[in-house]
Amino acid sequence: MRSLLTGLFLVLAAAGMIVAVPSTWVASHVVSADGFADAAAEAASKPVVQEFFAAKIAEEVAQSTDIPLAGAAVAPLATSYTQSPAFVADFTEVARQQHRWLFTQPGPETSRHQMELDVTPMVNRVLEQAPVPIEIDRKITVPVDQTRLTAGSMEGVGSALTVTAWISVIAGVIAALAALIFGRNRAAVLSWLGVGAVLAGGAGAALAAYLRTKAAESATGDLSTQQTVEAVADDVLAGLTSTSWIVAGVGLAVAVVGAGAALFLNRR
Repeated sequence: MRSLLTGLFLVLAAAGMIVAVPSTWVASHVVSADGFADAAAEAASKPVVQEFFAAKIAEEVAQSTDIPLAGAAVAPLATSYTQSPAFVADFTEVARQQHRWLFTQPGPETSRHQMELDVTPMVNRVLEQAPVPIEIDRKITVPVDQTRLTAGSMEGVGSALTVTAWISVIAGVIAALAALIFGRNRAAVLSWLGVGAVLAGGAGAALAAYLRTKAAESATGDLSTQQTVEAVADDVLAGLTSTSWIVAGVGLAVAVVGAGAALFLNRR
């Protein structure tokens, strides 16, 4: 009976870890607005993102003013701006807009399938450096079409993931402690818990790869828009990949140490 309970609690602990690793990370880095913005801001250093926004800024300036060659004059300034620290701060705010679109129920004027990113602060920051005065007196947005996501579609999912993260962590910890208490050979139990952590890390890494694919499929529009969306998704999900492999590495170390200790104790 004791061995059966130990095995049951080990299975529950492993299941809790497999669910907890990705759900906890997603809750803190995707569902959380601050976590999402911080993770997405890493993409601001990627050339594809910088080139995309520099081109959009110059394009919007050209379309919004009657000054000849205004876009051409602003283009080098926009390129310089997107390579500066100021762009990182502004891009972080754009990431927050993306998060609000996904995780907040839309108002009556919000497009359900097209994300409108307000880049007015970016344009104004570039125009401040222009050699000739250029004024744009309207809000400037960049549309990003979505095929599989709609405005506010992630609100319910986000709440469910947060609850799942808490439940899985609590259940996993309790089950692991129970397994250690009921187990006759605690070193062997510890080794099996390490195996559970390895499985959890592998599951998290696989989920990150799957979500990258889905993010790439969700974006439509021209090639530069798709590449930018993919770059942001890659940087957001890179944290889940690295966290998952760290968990797997720690689990492997625990499994090896536990197995070594169990063998040593059995020989004695």
